[in-house]
Amino acid sequence: MLYSIIIFIILLFIISVIDFKKVRSFEDFSVAGRKQGLLPVYLSMMASMIGASATLGIADKVWDIGFSAFWWLGVGSVGLFLQGLFLSKKVRELNVTTLPDIADKTVGKGAKSLLSFIIAISWIGIIGAQIVSLAKLIKSVVNVPNENLLIIVISLVVIIYTMLGGQLSVVKTDMLQSGIIFVGILGTFMYLYLYKGENNQDVFNNMQLIDSDFGYFDLINLLFITGGTYFLGPDILSRNIMSKDGKTARNATIISAFSLALIGFIVTMIGMWTLYNLPVMHGENPLIYIMDKVIPTPLAILLCIAIMATLISSADTCLVNAATIVEHDLLKRNSIREIRVIVVIMGIAALIIALTKSDIIDLLLGAYSVYSPGIVFPLLVSIIFYKKRRINKKIWFVAVTVGGLMGIMHSYFMVGPKYLPLLGMLLSLVLSLVSVLQSSKEK
Repeated sequence: MLYSIIIFIILLFIISVIDFKKVRSFEDFSVAGRKQGLLPVYLSMMASMIGASATLGIADKVWDIGFSAFWWLGVGSVGLFLQGLFLSKKVRELNVTTLPDIADKTVGKGAKSLLSFIIAISWIGIIGAQIVSLAKLIKSVVNVPNENLLIIVISLVVIIYTMLGGQLSVVKTDMLQSGIIFVGILGTFMYLYLYKGENNQDVFNNMQLIDSDFGYFDLINLLFITGGTYFLGPDILSRNIMSKDGKTARNATIISAFSLALIGFIVTMIGMWTLYNLPVMHGENPLIYIMDKVIPTPLAILLCIAIMATLISSADTCLVNAATIVEHDLLKRNSIREIRVIVVIMGIAALIIALTKSDIIDLLLGAYSVYSPGIVFPLLVSIIFYKKRRINKKIWFVAVTVGGLMGIMHSYFMVGPKYLPLLGMLLSLVLSLVSVLQSSKEK
């Protein structure tokens, strides 16, 4: 197992070193030249979305809330489908480089910096979640006693690999990683249910999407807070932006929406199999347990590399996008040398978070609870009314600030009830609409 992991990491480094020489412009590093076709965009989108939450996180959550854990990716599929229908083509045709660029074009000066600040804060937590997941995975399969040392080593691998090749390397490795992910997860699912399914009927009898452990409020909260990041998240939009045209962006997003729901179902079913066929985990992740004790060694190696691929792909995508936003939108420069330095700085910040927090889903929910309330609805309103109505910038800024602050208060300072981010999202929507109506009234 250890040799397979080392070979996989070496392969990623080889690709990044090759692309280091090919990165000739800021666009090459940040948006892969803005000329990618349907297959690369689709595979890169899938590899980027299937991360810690879609694998280790869902499998863990099944033991708490049963089949309802599917909704973690189910709401992502809904958000992605709506984005493909209404936004992907528009975003690509805006000819922007980053998500904050959209705000700059549709709202005006100042909007870019505000959104960039919120994204930079929240996305560091997401990168940290992927690093924690990688450490837990590798520690379990190679028996490394010191998890913190492992987190440091993994962080350095992700930072250096991303720093060298940028988005060009990310797209190429995403295509490789997507294939490994599909084969590894599907192969495990088929083995468990076709060859090891002693209690399959118990699984099928307990496939409730809503139950006492996961109610309608939980679904609504997840739909808006987590689904919002799939509907209007910088990582998804970066795949729209690097597409060669609007049609490619739209088609890749819609296909990805259906694929994401399928992957979510398969991973949830793997988690359900462990729930009804294995003893109590005692803190061990179900996917890691079956990799170690249930499935054959060749399939275990494939699943291990598949999970590693999902985590690395999500981490490098988040890292290069966040660094691009800081360089391009906050610092207002387009230097390849500087963006590589920012990759290192943000990677170290994510490492610090990873060393202090170990719950994957909590890390991700914390990041999403800052991002969605502050950005999703204000940005959506600005895109819808672009070139149709002017926006009152002061009120629009208040919408972003109020939503973002309510998310930060709940996620980082543990202030207020659990629905505070959802309330912040509602207020940001109302204020965003007021910004349009007030501007129209003034005119």
